[in-house]
Amino acid sequence: MNTKNRLQDEHSVRLAVGLTGYALQIPAEVILASSRRDHHIVRARQVAMYLSHVGLGMSLARVASALDRDRSTVAHGCHKIEDLRDDPGVDEWLDELEQTLKSAADIGQHQRDLSLSPRQLQSLQLT
Repeated sequence: MNTKNRLQDEHSVRLAVGLTGYALQIPAEVILASSRRDHHIVRARQVAMYLSHVGLGMSLARVASALDRDRSTVAHGCHKIEDLRDDPGVDEWLDELEQTLKSAADIGQHQRDLSLSPRQLQSLQLT
């Protein structure tokens, strides 16, 4: 995989992690930390993996690569979250997260429409 595609995958997964963190009130850095094995952190990481795979249509291998994890770890996490969808409340919550993630990803795919001119960037003090 080339560097551009890998960066795109990393950004996509980070979007899913950020949304998951926001929904669960867990900082994205904590979810991404490989040393954090607390149950609620692991579950949040699994939700982000699941959203990346199902919501963004990324392969398990691409999600794993973006998170520096093994593909089997991502598959296990996705299966765990899929099993939780038997609960109607969890199912509805995940549906809402998927739709929000897809909408946010669509915005990212249309960057040309949202790009700012150098003058606008300067006005925002981003340059």
